[in-house]
Amino acid sequence: MDILLKRTRLFPIILFFLLFCVALPAQAGPGGSLVEPAQLKKWIDNGFRTEQGERVVIIDVTPNQPEKKSWFAGDTEAVKQMTVRKYGEHSPQYELILQLDRKGALGHIPGALYLASHSGGEVALRNDGPINTEHEVAGGAQFDAMLQGLGITPGDVLVLTSSQQNPWMVCGARLWWTLYYWGFPQDKIKLLDGSNKGYAFAGYPLEKGTQTPPVTASKISVAGLTPKHLDARVSLQEMISLVDNNKTSNGEVYLLDNRQPPAAFYLKDERHKDGATGSDSVPDLYQVPGFSYNPADKLFTRDSDKAVFSLSEMLFATAANDGKTPRAAFDMKANPPIQFPNPYLGIHSTPKMDHFAIPISIKSAAFEGIIKGAHLTKTPAYNITVPMLVTPDNRFKGKAELLALFAKAGIDGTKPVILYCNSGALSSFYFYALHELCGFTNVRIYDGSWMEWSNLTAFEPADTTYVRKDNQLVYPGYPAMIPALYVFDGMNNYLEWDGKKFVNAATGKPAPASQVKPGGSLRGNPRWDTIHRSEHVVFRPSATINNPKQYQTYTSDTDWPEVDTIPDYNGSADKIRAEDRSYRLQ
Repeated sequence: MDILLKRTRLFPIILFFLLFCVALPAQAGPGGSLVEPAQLKKWIDNGFRTEQGERVVIIDVTPNQPEKKSWFAGDTEAVKQMTVRKYGEHSPQYELILQLDRKGALGHIPGALYLASHSGGEVALRNDGPINTEHEVAGGAQFDAMLQGLGITPGDVLVLTSSQQNPWMVCGARLWWTLYYWGFPQDKIKLLDGSNKGYAFAGYPLEKGTQTPPVTASKISVAGLTPKHLDARVSLQEMISLVDNNKTSNGEVYLLDNRQPPAAFYLKDERHKDGATGSDSVPDLYQVPGFSYNPADKLFTRDSDKAVFSLSEMLFATAANDGKTPRAAFDMKANPPIQFPNPYLGIHSTPKMDHFAIPISIKSAAFEGIIKGAHLTKTPAYNITVPMLVTPDNRFKGKAELLALFAKAGIDGTKPVILYCNSGALSSFYFYALHELCGFTNVRIYDGSWMEWSNLTAFEPADTTYVRKDNQLVYPGYPAMIPALYVFDGMNNYLEWDGKKFVNAATGKPAPASQVKPGGSLRGNPRWDTIHRSEHVVFRPSATINNPKQYQTYTSDTDWPEVDTIPDYNGSADKIRAEDRSYRLQ
């Protein structure tokens, strides 16, 4: 009887403990959505089965199909050739390939399936209303076809990774988010911490070649999966409404622009080649005594020994200076991350608007800037760029450290967070870090991101006053790939919308019709225009826009992207949500 009484008294305590454990937020590591390389190796050795007998499917996600024969195959020469074609032999990327090859970090995890993110069914060209946008979340039928082709069933445990050695694992994170969006069992979606690089650095060998395991197609459909998380995606309609109602500007919603540096800087032109003062329209850096510069390949040659240097090496590396102090000192803690003053970049003792630091899109865009009210990933007060969130081997930092970093940027889980980047991929990385590792529940992605936002233009440049041009990408952390900076040969001005008209950001004076005019892809219809809903705006060079071409009059050496818009669209710019909510098996 005494024993029974003691057990009865203990029952409420035990029940409280169990309920408390259930209420705890998910943690990273074993049992969470982030899987360690050692755990994956155990599952592989167990016949690609978990301890509970569930089948483990490893999916290696890279951006494009050709990368199966290079990154996935671990073909060093193919990767090197591809890198040279894209970045050049004097690029940080090329140096990193050599380092990865020496450390055995090129190739794929044994038994992995291959998926090309951009063409494999994870993303699609879709329309939320007034514009067709690439890289939107895949529709139900398309995503079904992808999962079926991989032989996936709802009972499988999916481990997402990538053979492409980005500084982060954006493609795997994007697939994780898409699976989460469509309702795949959340406890069965895993992200490999560190990706293939982390796996190799943990001491486990990668395989070479393009061979993948045989697959038996399945009949899975996301139509039958619950619960879905369709509200994890922010539509164009909602993004415009948030801006128009000042919710992104007044702090009610924390809008984070996840595009990393590069940030914009300009090359100084204050002397002639012979040393005389005054501009000669050639940046001073291209007229360095003892060096010649070839604009065709954008390389410097030292006269004394014919050694060749990239602009990154000339600006930041000591090799070009014979071991002396780098020309442009780089400071990761500063933003702009260059010390003031600077002898070669066009920066004076205090920052000026003519070299305001904003992210630069690597995707198609008609203009640059940020969505009104957006926060950047790096300011003088904080730094939440990707290098700060991960370790050198691509592993996520611990939860406590991540919470402290985000808190310093004003992200503590008390306000809704909306993320955007160029195409939604890097935002998925931040979504995963905030939602899964930090435990913040109110986090969402503006899926159209800058590829959509920057092409809804009802205005266009009438001359070169507000046009950004002549850019080069440099890497201050040489040979690290990020952070990076764009430098421009010519100085550009920025536009701001004062509520009624565009004004010069530096002077506050209105921009006349001779500089900015109605037009653009929306043919002057301002309803869906995003330029006046943005800050720090500068146009990209352009030759044509869409047909009819008379709406674009300014010509230069770089085209605006060809986009399909419906300027007179009168419905809600929320069509994708409606389509995905109504998706049923046919």
